[in-house]
Order: sequence, then C-alpha cells, then structure tokens
Amino acid sequence: MLHLSGCEKSRPKSLILFIGSGMGVGHLSADHYLNSESPFRNFEEFALLDTRPDGERWITDAAAAATAIATGEMVKPGTVSSAEDDQPIPTILEIARQHAKSTGVVATTSLTQAVPAAFLAHARYWGREFELARQIALSGTDVLLGGGRRFFEQNSAENTNLIPVMQDQGYQFISRQQQLENLDPEKTDKLLGLFAAEALRQADHRNLTLEIMTEKAVQVLEKNRKGFVLVVEGSQIDWRAHERDAHGLLTELEDFSEAVAWALTYQKKHLDLLIVVTGLNETGGVFLIQDARQRGETDIEFITSDHTANLCPVMAKGPQAQRIRGIMTSSDLGKLFISLISG
Repeated sequence: MLHLSGCEKSRPKSLILFIGSGMGVGHLSADHYLNSESPFRNFEEFALLDTRPDGERWITDAAAAATAIATGEMVKPGTVSSAEDDQPIPTILEIARQHAKSTGVVATTSLTQAVPAAFLAHARYWGREFELARQIALSGTDVLLGGGRRFFEQNSAENTNLIPVMQDQGYQFISRQQQLENLDPEKTDKLLGLFAAEALRQADHRNLTLEIMTEKAVQVLEKNRKGFVLVVEGSQIDWRAHERDAHGLLTELEDFSEAVAWALTYQKKHLDLLIVVTGLNETGGVFLIQDARQRGETDIEFITSDHTANLCPVMAKGPQAQRIRGIMTSSDLGKLFISLISG
C-alpha cells in the first residue's frame, strides 16, 4: 500500500510549470546521456503526454498544445485559449489570480508567441501578436520576462506604446541583463522585462540565461503568502530541432535544464512547491545512435524538420506529484492544474 507523506497529501501552495517546447523523449534522452548533471533524474513521478489536438489529427501545433495545458480544453491548431465562438477560455494564470495568487511567465521567445501567449491572452489565431501584446499588457500578470519589445513599444492594436501604460499600472520595466541582475525583489511587485525586439538570441550566443530569469521571477512572486504560479518556457528547443541543429539543441536543453535544477534546489526549502516539467509537442523525431562518436559525428539525429506525433515526457516533484502518471493528454494536464489551483 502506498502511504503519502503530509506534504504529498496536501495541495501545493505554488506551482512552477516548465515547458520544453518541442521536447520529446528523444530530447530528454539526449540530456540524460550527454549531460552528467541532468536534473531530470531527480524527479519522483513520470508520465507520457499525448499531444493530439483532437480525435482526427495526430500532430498538433504550439498554439493548440499550449492552450490544452493552459486551459484544459482542446482547440483547433493555431488557436490561443479561445473557443470556436471566440469566447475566451480561462487559463491557469487567470484562475490563479482569482484565488489571489501571484502569476508570471518567462520565455526565451517573444511573449506574444504562441506558447507564452496561450497562458496570457486569447485569440483565434496566434499570429495576431500586436493584439496579444495589448491583452498581455492588461492581463494583470505580475512578472513578464522574455522578448517581444517591438510589439509593446509600437503597438498597432492600441496605437500606442504599451510600456508606459504598464508602468502606470505599477510595472518596473527593464530591458538589459544587468538591470535584472541588480533588481531588488523586495522593492518590486510587478516586473516587465523585454530583452529583445522579438526572440532572445540562441542560448550559446547570450549571457542572459533561463535560470537567471526564473530565479528573479520567483524572488518577486514568492512574497505573496497565497502562493504563485509561474510558467517557464524553453522556447528555442523547438527551433533548434526544426533546424536539425544538434549542437544548438544541446545548448538549449542545457539552458532549460539549468533553470529546472535551480528550481529543484529552491524546492528543498519550499516543500509546498510543485514543480512540473513537460514537453509541449515533439519536434524533429530526435533519436540517438550508438556509434556516432566513433565516426566523429554527433550523437543526435533527426527524422524530420517538423513536428511529430511522438509522446512527450512529463515529470513532477512536490505535493500531488503522484497524480502525474500513465499516459495523459495535454488537456488532462491542464485540468489537473486547474484542480490544484482552485483547491
């Protein structure tokens, strides 16, 4: 008989959701074999994620996959947390705010891209980035760190610069790594960090790491005694797989895994925190071959430059982690988050 500790029985006060965009089992295998300090070995519960958008199609896209996790609802590809009648579908961040929790999103792409936007805004098509920026600016999300500055500075949907609008709402705006590193979380309640006009540079060409952004986001959010929900996307894992760039893929996985490792260390002193790491949808059909090193080649190979229907890994540690098990759908995962947040 399985006996759960008090921490495991209780609901988590806070949640950090790490999303490896494009990350399938092959990507995780690469990190496991080639990264001697891979943090994914430290998780307690594991499952596989069925990312199909509906009963007819096997292969999803980032918008529909992220929407399923963000809302617990399946939608057509291209859709961002919006029903067919254009009605917005509540996201886990919106539900968290209804329960007085602080919320945040961290990404290495533009915050207006499909995955971060699915947690922050609503649209029938993810490409409406100026409209998504307008909604993000008004969303009330406490911490926003990523790229996409041009969509806020010269917003055509609102015909204005949204950054001063957000500063009037109490946001501290930063655009450089040094500003983030020097930030005093105790004096910061709302934080907007836009570090690039669109996406951040690749992991091996930038000093601003996902770990630094995650740490600062948590330091701002943790002041709320009700807890927080933070979504962290390793956005460019997917892009490097699309490009069949094995070296780039490994550097993005390393950037992602270091952020996860920081969170696991943080969790040791915050036992009411649930950490979940999930792939979004698999990109590249990634696999490893045994004799590659002997031939002086990369260990990683790709079947395709596109998305596949391969299952994605999910892992969890913390209160209620045992509910991550078996083969789950993306919407199952979203419904679980809603249940845990709603109490």
